[in-house]
Amino acid sequence: MANPTRTTVAFLFLSLTLAAQDFSKYTVEGGGGVSVPSGTAADRFNTGWNLLFGGGYNFNRHLAGLLEFQYDRFSLTNAVLQNANQPAGFNSYWGITLNPRYEFNPRGRLSGYVTGGYGLYHRTLAFTDPSQAVGYCDPFSGFCQSSGAPVIAQYTNWKGGYNLGGGADYALGDSGFKLFMDVRFNRFIAHQNNDWVNIAFGIRF
Repeated sequence: MANPTRTTVAFLFLSLTLAAQDFSKYTVEGGGGVSVPSGTAADRFNTGWNLLFGGGYNFNRHLAGLLEFQYDRFSLTNAVLQNANQPAGFNSYWGITLNPRYEFNPRGRLSGYVTGGYGLYHRTLAFTDPSQAVGYCDPFSGFCQSSGAPVIAQYTNWKGGYNLGGGADYALGDSGFKLFMDVRFNRFIAHQNNDWVNIAFGIRF
């Protein structure tokens, strides 16, 4: 006859082992969406777009630490272009930040989270001339493409920056994959207002 104590210990050990198997120590994510300038930055930039990629380590089911790459791009408003006497242009940021993330309901199908972090941002202000774009059509395939508007002047700089926000995610069954919606306030720390909010949709594991 089996020893009840040994049976209980074996059962608990097996339960803990199975529970650990559905908990991945690593996480990755990717997505993109819309970026909206905030404050006085809205006088200089139009609504733009963004890309978000990241990866990191799950310390437990609730808390993770991620290294994230984010790219945001905005076209310039007509007022800025007229003041600079330029036909077109854009302002872009890319940053690498360290971001802790806290998940409220990691075992649930629907969950929410908060996140935020600090890192290094790179900004590019560029003026372009669409009239100088060169088009080419392949006479055999009929495929046409354009070189795009060339940059005629640009200014770049590096600064610290941070982001704060959160979002919601939805688990896709038991696959470990989740769809997410992420909303962040971003600040590129400079003497002039460089704030924006980005809304990204994507998938994480």
